[in-house]
Amino acid sequence: MQNRGNTKKAVFAAVGIGLAVILAVSFLLFHGKDAPDNGNGRGLVVSADASDWDKNLEDRSGEASGIKIPGYGELTIGKDAGEFQMSLVNPEGNPCYFKYTLEIPETSEVLYDSDLIEPGKAITKFAVENLPEKGDYDLYINISTYSLDDSLESMNGAQVKTILHVV
Repeated sequence: MQNRGNTKKAVFAAVGIGLAVILAVSFLLFHGKDAPDNGNGRGLVVSADASDWDKNLEDRSGEASGIKIPGYGELTIGKDAGEFQMSLVNPEGNPCYFKYTLEIPETSEVLYDSDLIEPGKAITKFAVENLPEKGDYDLYINISTYSLDDSLESMNGAQVKTILHVV
């Protein structure tokens, strides 16, 4: 009789542990998706490095409506700089977030990949990776845009081409 009691206790313990594991996994699966990744599971988050941008940008759109894309001239960085000081801006009034990717097309090396930047904000200093040797390179400043609502739907993007001088 005592053996049967121990068997029942073991079964109840196993069932209890099984239920606890199922509850823990369910919690992680269903509540984990509500974590800070507000990018619909795509890894998109609003940048904590962006600050308010109150400088005026020249508007060459002729008052046309739509997404305002900033232009960029030639850029210079020291080979051993490790940090780039340039303004990755999302102009005030844009109906979307910006996400910047700086890329050297000859090597497909990405120098920087930002988080989402809100309208009226800018990232003005950031760490760079994969800097090429000293020289002049084409630089693509790719701007992806995403809706401001919770869906973060992809919108039109842009690619600004410029020259990067590594000195």
